[in-house]
Amino acid sequence: MKKLLAILLLSVVFVLPGCNGGGANNCSFSGLIANGTYMVFIHSSTGAVTTVGTRTASSTGTLTVSTTFSCSSIELVQFTDSSFFLSASPSSINLASPPSTVTITGQGFDTTYGMPRVEYFDANGFWVGTTDATSVWGGGTALQCNVPNLSQVYSGTYTIRVTNKTSQGYYSHRVGTASLSAYGRDRLDSDGDGWYDDQDCDPYDPYLNTDCSGAGTCGGSGNEPLTICP
Repeated sequence: MKKLLAILLLSVVFVLPGCNGGGANNCSFSGLIANGTYMVFIHSSTGAVTTVGTRTASSTGTLTVSTTFSCSSIELVQFTDSSFFLSASPSSINLASPPSTVTITGQGFDTTYGMPRVEYFDANGFWVGTTDATSVWGGGTALQCNVPNLSQVYSGTYTIRVTNKTSQGYYSHRVGTASLSAYGRDRLDSDGDGWYDDQDCDPYDPYLNTDCSGAGTCGGSGNEPLTICP
């Protein structure tokens, strides 16, 4: 489960074959929006598209991308973020019996090029799951989506992020985020050693947490504190 990206509104694509290869693979692009954020995609000869990440153009509207691919294979898509405050209903769920759907209200939901994407992240920004909206109504002020599999997550606060698909076929317009709290499955630390059971190699021995190989000294094992032998 890994983290998140940035946020969006107007979406413009730049496929600039006239880039300059500085050195071997430094591709320079100009004529971009000053300080604008761009998603970088690489198109391989097999037709596969790889997402490199996001880059920010300079104050003069230039951007350099280092890659092992040719400059002509790079596509830049402006990444925009409306940063709208959204609300989820229900806003609190029981992980022992979560709802099958959640309704999100706010503004800016657009179905012109496809249903908005809905992503769930935990309090540390780690990805939990992704679904697409199943319906949008109210002039783009409400949507409903399925709830992803939450069987492996714990009680806490989660962020729901909604992103629109744009004319270029990418989810490059982030609408905003909503908050969701979950209860009913607390994260356990059975031996009280500061490591949760799901990260602890021996959740019932406070002297073992990351190394349960038994490779200790003076009769100790794993992470057990060093003992001075007589």
